[in-house]
Amino acid sequence: MGVYFVDEYERQIDERGRIILPAKICEKISRTVYITQSPTDKCLQIYTEEEWGNIADKLSGLPVTTDSNARAFVRQFFGTAASCEVDKQRRILLNKKHIDYAGLTKDIVLVGANTKIEVWSKTRWDEYNESVAQNIIIEGLAKYNLSI
Repeated sequence: MGVYFVDEYERQIDERGRIILPAKICEKISRTVYITQSPTDKCLQIYTEEEWGNIADKLSGLPVTTDSNARAFVRQFFGTAASCEVDKQRRILLNKKHIDYAGLTKDIVLVGANTKIEVWSKTRWDEYNESVAQNIIIEGLAKYNLSI
């Protein structure tokens, strides 16, 4: 059975680019996590070692030698990633490239997103939430035949 993340956690980045992870998240992860840029939103994605392995296995099946789109995606996804150690104070260090990509300033939000954690600028997260209409959620439930 996999690890699943839920909830939102407001946090702050310190002057060195570190975030203190909530205890609830640290209970579910090992000492190493993988951070990459979201391919769809201006946020970061944090994966456990196990989930990163699952993704790597899936992506290793892509036809990168014959499909330029697959090759480009694999390069972007892995090329923008970094492994990161969680220290004894439950902190992870974000690199400047990731901070700049996601537009992170002092106030951020960690968002549980099933098998990953997303890291959003608080401002961007608030704007995103305001833009998502309730009918999108209802339409999604219908489109994917989810009876939850």
